[in-house]
Amino acid sequence: MNSFFTNALNLVEQVAILFVLIAAGFICAKTKLINNKIKDGIVNILLYVVTPCLIINSFLSVKFTADTITSLGIAAACAFISHIIAIVFSYAVFDKDFRKRSVLRFALIFSNAGYMGIPLANAVFGEKGVFYGSAYLIVFNVVQWTYGISIYKKGSKNRLKIILNPGTIGVLIGLPLFLLKLHLPEVLSSPIASISELNTPLAMFVLGYYFSRSNIKTGLFSKKMWTVIFGRMIIVPILAFLLFKYIFGLSGVLLGCCVLPASAPTAVNTIILASKFKADADLGLKIVTITTILSIITMPLILAFAKM
Repeated sequence: MNSFFTNALNLVEQVAILFVLIAAGFICAKTKLINNKIKDGIVNILLYVVTPCLIINSFLSVKFTADTITSLGIAAACAFISHIIAIVFSYAVFDKDFRKRSVLRFALIFSNAGYMGIPLANAVFGEKGVFYGSAYLIVFNVVQWTYGISIYKKGSKNRLKIILNPGTIGVLIGLPLFLLKLHLPEVLSSPIASISELNTPLAMFVLGYYFSRSNIKTGLFSKKMWTVIFGRMIIVPILAFLLFKYIFGLSGVLLGCCVLPASAPTAVNTIILASKFKADADLGLKIVTITTILSIITMPLILAFAKM
């Protein structure tokens, strides 16, 4: 019971940090320090500069050793399966409006693995949590920047442009470094790590900007939106937990680290990419906000079962 409350407090603290950053972005927008043009600039910096550095840094942060590669492989496989479960369930959500449909599907499939998953894994499970969480993050980035980007670009004739995006470029650079156990010189690795740390604050500032421009109260009774929220927060993590525990036989830290990111709220990139590709960013904002608030209740409950 003590561990349950500890996990819950860690989660509340992490969510509170995110909302403080969102509040800072909100204030900047209301005081006109951030306008629509500046917001677009931040989005482009996030996508084309920060994202590749974040992905490369996630590969550099994982140590490739014989003792841990098996567990790391299991964590990566579980991450892939979690996304498959979410992708299958996402086909239950349909909207004739492509701007809404793309947001609904992306919001259900992709969790806030980077902004919440890694910090929470560190808080609850320590260094091992970060290690296994990094495996999930690598798979998350590969799937997000291949399949995920195609959701927003469906119908595009330029398939090469879909495949060659900032995310996959980061993977193409980072994956060989990881597999070949190569280390970048400090003059490169340190700036990459520093730039990757901009990911959370800049993304939260963009989120704060959208809060300042959106009426969050409208459209709260959308059946499709709540289907996505239910799928993201309940269906996907429970199915993942049951599969990993009773079919794969996982337990302990490894089980917890595989379930935790799968139970995280909707990815903030839902809004970032919706903004970039002119989809319904306001719908994405509502889903991200509601799932983040609900995660204060749902994530500790799922983690408590995983640690039983």
